[in-house]
Amino acid sequence: MVEKKVLALVMFVMAYGLAITSWSEGQMPATCDEYNPMFLPCVPYLVNPDFSAPTSRCCAGASRQLTKGNNPAALKKLCTCLDASTANLGFFPQKLIQLPKMCTIKLSFSIEKCVYG
Repeated sequence: MVEKKVLALVMFVMAYGLAITSWSEGQMPATCDEYNPMFLPCVPYLVNPDFSAPTSRCCAGASRQLTKGNNPAALKKLCTCLDASTANLGFFPQKLIQLPKMCTIKLSFSIEKCVYG
């Protein structure tokens, strides 16, 4: 009996993760294509209030993508993408702002200004 409950829970979690990822890929603005390595692994953390911490895969992708904002043109593109994604994908803005701190990523810009414009 316990095995059936565990199996049902595992199946639910897998289906939920697949649904979020598929939904998010379809909703991702075209201007954000280069940022998919950050967003896709981080979707469960960014859209679900019950996820208290990002995964290591999310942090690795976020680190690679967020550090691209070192020059003005790249920063503008990143901020435009973050602003559009927050609205289009239902990201919790506060979770997006906390992501660098949660992943111990040092930024050369204010992610809060990016997210809120």
